[in-house]
Amino acid sequence: MTAHQHLAATATDLDPATLTHEQLQGWACALCGAHLTVDRPLGTVTVDRGTTRATVEVWACAPACGVCPAPPEPTAWGRFLDHAVACVDCRNGRRCATGHTLHGEVRDALAGGAQ
Repeated sequence: MTAHQHLAATATDLDPATLTHEQLQGWACALCGAHLTVDRPLGTVTVDRGTTRATVEVWACAPACGVCPAPPEPTAWGRFLDHAVACVDCRNGRRCATGHTLHGEVRDALAGGAQ
């Protein structure tokens, strides 16, 4: 990757000759080369390989290279399960005040979604 690619914001700023097979296939970020899990389109580049010319869409990390998106807020069910796994009383089938409260939140969330 060249310094110019690191500063690129769109596909028109990229040098197609320097992109790897993975970057051209959309498996890796066209800017930083990292494996893509969450991506955003950059646009298209035209690659000349001998007598072959191809236009491909390239992708980049989202929201930006090196920035991981914030994890989603846990749902009521997720909070209940996180507690139940760690609570000895809940795992053994005994009543736990916190588990009971969290389970009530799950029921309320389901009732609210059904309306």
